[in-house]
Amino acid sequence: MSEGFFAGDKPHNPLEGAVFAAGAGPELQLAVGDDCARLSLRIAPAHLDRAIGAFGFDIPSKIGEMSSGAQRSALCLGPDEWLLMAPESEREKITAGFAEIGAQTSHSLVDVGHRTVAIDISGPASAMVLNAGCPLDLENMAVGACARTILDKAEVVLMKLEGEYYRLETVRSFAEFVWKFLSTAGREFEQCRDKTRVTGL
Repeated sequence: MSEGFFAGDKPHNPLEGAVFAAGAGPELQLAVGDDCARLSLRIAPAHLDRAIGAFGFDIPSKIGEMSSGAQRSALCLGPDEWLLMAPESEREKITAGFAEIGAQTSHSLVDVGHRTVAIDISGPASAMVLNAGCPLDLENMAVGACARTILDKAEVVLMKLEGEYYRLETVRSFAEFVWKFLSTAGREFEQCRDKTRVTGL
């Protein structure tokens, strides 16, 4: 007997309860990011002011920029594409706001929260471990920047929240793959660091 998925259901997080740390301090920590409402917005840049009014928070116009505060975030991922994030409790209010501008402003707002999992990566080794599979220059990536990129074979959205603190969003089906990649890279970093300390090189 098969079971259907309903919009009101909360899908299982394959990483629930997962934690990882490597190095002294530790130098790397992985944690499952908090769940939230995630909405994919497509709208003409000329109408961005109306989207800001519907969202109730600033939405950046430049690709790679992110606005964050008051428990809401908006990431510009393309010329007319944004990822909007807010507390789960705000989901209906936000969708209602966009429904109000729908008659005058053509746009698409898709709930993608059910398909996405977040992973927080922090510590002095975070950029090094991410760069084991990500081609971006993370050391020089500005705090508050974001990008759609890849980690090994998985497409991800990466945010730099602080100097040594990143958040990665990936589709639920790739979550375990991404976690395994990061934790493996973390163990290799730890082994190399331990070897260096022993040899004094």
